[in-house]
Amino acid sequence: MSARPASPVTTPTAAIAAPRVSPRRLLRFFVLFALIPYLAVTTLFVCCQRELIYQPTKTSRLLAADVATPDLALEDVEVEATDGRVLHGWRFLAKQEADDGSPFLVIYFPGNAGCRRDRYADCRDFTNLGCEVLLFDYRGYGDNGGSPSEEHLAADAQRVWSLATKQLGFSPARIVLFGESLGGAVATRLAAERAQTGEPPAALVLNSTFASLGETVAWHYPAFPFRYFLWDHFPSVDRIPHVGCPVLQFHGTGDDIVPLAHGQRLFAAAPTRSPTGIASRFVTVQDGQHNFIAMPDMHTAVGMLLAEIRKRTIPEP
Repeated sequence: MSARPASPVTTPTAAIAAPRVSPRRLLRFFVLFALIPYLAVTTLFVCCQRELIYQPTKTSRLLAADVATPDLALEDVEVEATDGRVLHGWRFLAKQEADDGSPFLVIYFPGNAGCRRDRYADCRDFTNLGCEVLLFDYRGYGDNGGSPSEEHLAADAQRVWSLATKQLGFSPARIVLFGESLGGAVATRLAAERAQTGEPPAALVLNSTFASLGETVAWHYPAFPFRYFLWDHFPSVDRIPHVGCPVLQFHGTGDDIVPLAHGQRLFAAAPTRSPTGIASRFVTVQDGQHNFIAMPDMHTAVGMLLAEIRKRTIPEP
């Protein structure tokens, strides 16, 4: 009888080793994982930047008669833009006669939000100084159609200047440009462009204004390259040396939209004196916020500036 073959000895199946992921491959995965949302946010900003920068309040027709009071007269005005669009605004009449019988006109350029109804009180304070005020909403703001952009705002500002000088008859030496925040950039460009034609304004007054939009955007979003993809740059720091008039600038220490240092950098580039010898001045407002500068103090300083301009431009009797 033959012996049975021995059964094969079974041993536990060796565990199959899991594939190893190289550190380089793992790093690529995490970089890609982080890069996709980063690029998505950047792309979203690029595509929607004007909706983020310009924040208008849209309204039905804003009529001067609806806000006028017995002690403050104002009227509706309009200009036709270069593309044929009609822009609406208000003209505030001076409450008192100017010392020399020739009032100043303040052209008021608002910030990036709201509409002209929100600036009513500020304009009223300017009329207390014996000034008239022209206040227009930007295109796309208030009751104006269209969409804002840097070039559109600059072209529209020129049309408002033309209204002031040609239709209303104001001399450039009697026109003060006032700009708050974004409006400061519009006013600065207009002043520089008018100076190049030999007719600078009497003064440029700025409130809470940035040196350039790109610099402020980079300060708010340091981790993103937004500043390199801006369509509207508003490089006021490059334009303010050429305004040809005294600069009066206000900025609050508590401004968390446009830091004080940005305003100081803008002022450092401004002319120290006007051709008539009037010194530029930077006013630091202690604890002042971006949208909350004490207007009475501001208008006191503006009144002093206007008095100095009158003194230097009116011949002695």
